[in-house]
Amino acid sequence: MSQEIFLRGLGSCVFSFIMAWLVFSRYNREMGRESTETGSERAETDGQKYLPYIPGSLLPLYLLLLLVLETVFCGITGAAKSVLSVCFGIFLHISVYYFILMLVLPFVRKHISARACAMLWVLPNYLYITLQSYMRLPRPLLVLSAPGNLVWILFGIWFVGFFVVLTGKTLQHLAFHRQILRDAVPVTDLEILSAWEEAIEEAQIKKPKFKLVASPHVRTPLSVGLFRRTMRVVLPQKDYEPEELSLILKHEIIHIAREDSWTKYFLVFCTAMCWFNPLMWIAMKKSAEDMELSCDETVLLDADAGTRKKYAALLLDTAGDDRGFTTCLSASASAMRYRLKSIVKPVKRRSGALIVGLVFFLLCMTSGYVSLVYGGATGAEIIYQSGDYSGYHLWSVGKGEGGYSDAGIDLSIAYDFTDEAAFHEYLAGLTLSEFTGNYSFSKSSTEFIYLLDTPDGLLGIDLCDNYIKLTYFAEDYKQTGYYITEGVDWEYLGTVIVGREE
Repeated sequence: MSQEIFLRGLGSCVFSFIMAWLVFSRYNREMGRESTETGSERAETDGQKYLPYIPGSLLPLYLLLLLVLETVFCGITGAAKSVLSVCFGIFLHISVYYFILMLVLPFVRKHISARACAMLWVLPNYLYITLQSYMRLPRPLLVLSAPGNLVWILFGIWFVGFFVVLTGKTLQHLAFHRQILRDAVPVTDLEILSAWEEAIEEAQIKKPKFKLVASPHVRTPLSVGLFRRTMRVVLPQKDYEPEELSLILKHEIIHIAREDSWTKYFLVFCTAMCWFNPLMWIAMKKSAEDMELSCDETVLLDADAGTRKKYAALLLDTAGDDRGFTTCLSASASAMRYRLKSIVKPVKRRSGALIVGLVFFLLCMTSGYVSLVYGGATGAEIIYQSGDYSGYHLWSVGKGEGGYSDAGIDLSIAYDFTDEAAFHEYLAGLTLSEFTGNYSFSKSSTEFIYLLDTPDGLLGIDLCDNYIKLTYFAEDYKQTGYYITEGVDWEYLGTVIVGREE
């Protein structure tokens, strides 16, 4: 096992344990198992009762920050390369993951809680950790090649599609937000406000910033807004029985407390990133169903048969509309049969903590093994920047593992430069391509380190089977890496640089 795989496995284990603990602890908290009893008194756990399992804004914020920083420090071209590298690997993996999840979900739903099923959809939010240095891979297992500048043409088409979908969904949300709140008025009915206060108190939310309003433009109770200060729980202008009102308000407050609007934003973001994949559009709908199932499950904890029937009647009596990043009581007719069955005939299921932890471990360990190789320039253009090699002199050669210290180079072997010109010509003729992914290219079957004196200062060349890393030891110290499409001809290099035991 390579050092990179070990470190990735160790990091994945740590994060997977955290994911499993989040599910287990939040499940117990919602089930009331964290409370302690003293006589007939029950001491409630401090803090909010319903908590988000995974913030839905992590991956989008990471990509936005990456785009901004790369644009500032590396320019537009550098930013485009970084975004392509990140998005290709992560969203290819998300597409495959969602496809598999849709296939196994009917089986999984029978055995674990709806909360855990809902969390499975947002686990990819943490895939950005696989881009960190301690999670890199030795090398890709599958390399896809895009000839010439085709990748940038496709990237441009993809970006236009992404922008159109995300902007369209955002504008749809804003229009729906404006429509339903245009004639909305604060609720003043004392009976409704009393039920509202009870629901907030039960959720243990201190100083809530969201408000309760009534609107003539909605047919189902819903929550709208991404930020709590501007978030509104909107009721249709109709009369509800006290028990119905209690169930409705509890449902919406659970959505708010769990930040399900942000989860829907994340899923819309993923759909926009993979807009060309029809499976992503189906996955977005399936994930929304699991969020509603999870909320149903929590609302009806310890509920009797009569309450469950009343809740089922509410769903049947309510026509849903979940445009934008809204959450509502009844949004999907396609999921109605399963929701009603789960409500009327509940089945005891496990928390799903172990499943979530295992899935996240597998998600991390299998991410990044596919790389996209694109562009392509000769070594003459990249290394020498011209056809004149007279200013480049081979200073030393070492066989090592990617370092320039004595610890990284085998100094027991000296090398004779039998034909230095042939060496430069060989490097100049290599096809060097950009690639996506996070790889060290360590532990290759052969690896040599060359130090060259150049007109611009000392240049280090780390040459592996399919990879070359250039280290410029000038005032503007920098490193760049390229994929060698045709691989390295070590047999030929062995004829122009001969090693001898000292």
